[in-house]
Amino acid sequence: MAEKIEIKGVYEPRFEPVAKLMRKQLEHYGGGAAACVFLEGKPVVDIWAGPGRNDGAPWQRDTMSICYSGTKGITATAIHMLATDGLIDYDAHVADYWPEFGCKGKEHITVRQLLSHQAGLHKLAHLVDEITDILDWDLIVSRLQETEPDFHPGTANAYQAVTFGWLVGELIHRISGLTVPEFIEQRIVTPLGLDGLYIGNADTQMHRLPDFVGLPPLQRNGARPLQMDYRVPFWIRGERLRDLWRRGLTPKNAKQLYTHPAFWKACLPAMNGVATARSLAKMYAVLAMGGELDGVRLVSEEVIQEASEVQTKRADKVAIYPLHWKLGYHRTDAFLLDVPEAFGHFGLGGAGGWANPELKLSLAFLHSGFPVTIAGQTRTVMMTAAVYESLGIYKGLCHTLRHGPVVDLVPKRA
Repeated sequence: MAEKIEIKGVYEPRFEPVAKLMRKQLEHYGGGAAACVFLEGKPVVDIWAGPGRNDGAPWQRDTMSICYSGTKGITATAIHMLATDGLIDYDAHVADYWPEFGCKGKEHITVRQLLSHQAGLHKLAHLVDEITDILDWDLIVSRLQETEPDFHPGTANAYQAVTFGWLVGELIHRISGLTVPEFIEQRIVTPLGLDGLYIGNADTQMHRLPDFVGLPPLQRNGARPLQMDYRVPFWIRGERLRDLWRRGLTPKNAKQLYTHPAFWKACLPAMNGVATARSLAKMYAVLAMGGELDGVRLVSEEVIQEASEVQTKRADKVAIYPLHWKLGYHRTDAFLLDVPEAFGHFGLGGAGGWANPELKLSLAFLHSGFPVTIAGQTRTVMMTAAVYESLGIYKGLCHTLRHGPVVDLVPKRA
């Protein structure tokens, strides 16, 4: 009989469903994980469990893990801080702040359209000549400046899965004069006293990162120079696929890059943020409390209200599912339970976090399980259900289907 996974940390007894679900997920997916819940500005769940390394070393209290696309929620929060400062207008043109952006059909793209994935700038492959180009901020930004939108901005939405980071990150840089890593450190981490939250420069913290299920161990010590394999196997057919291979855009090269310190040093504000669940949940707790917590204000209540309003309910050209894009955030429902007042961002493999201002509630859930499974994408959704179950709000799938409120899954036309 397998040994029962020990949940470490603390949680209020009524949140037993959260601990129970985390244990169940770890038994199924492997790896380690951490979850943190804030209610009315105070932590009511702060737990972690499972292995942190391939050698069996356990997940620690200060272990950080990658947020994947949950990183976008952090990046979006930075933009809303600038809006609170009066330095950016959502309906202004991006080119007002970033003049070189205003060409080739992008002249009238607004900040609002950029944040809600309506800019038509979602494609990545044409921006890279080789996979390591994504580590070069100035190179990718210069190529985005010369990119034409894939559709007329505002007429559709297409998830900017990777490009969002450079687009919004460059806005942060142009307006604040700080790089994204500097902004996160100076404006969010230090004022809130967070114990671990990085977008870029995380190569100095690799001893706090876990190994990931199904991937090689991270190169924490004595990392070799990056050597990508650009050879195209003879059996690869189709010019489009061969072109991707020639640029190193292959699973093998992606895995090698992922384990190398260069990936964690690079600033990729759409995908490589790392955090403790505690830090991510506290950032969202600030938003759940009207933008201020323990005397630290990040965002005004007025900006939170506007940022959390749904911009489009259309089916997405990339994500397909109607994510009800808000300004840098998306809908964060429990399993089929509609929670329209909540907002945040989930990532690959079901990592991420959210804020619910109506309940003064926030959640963050991060893990090291294998991410690329359909079921795996629902991990934070299920964890969200466990949080609401603990509060007596979510009463299961059957009850939700019969009594609601059920999420609106029907895509809406523009």
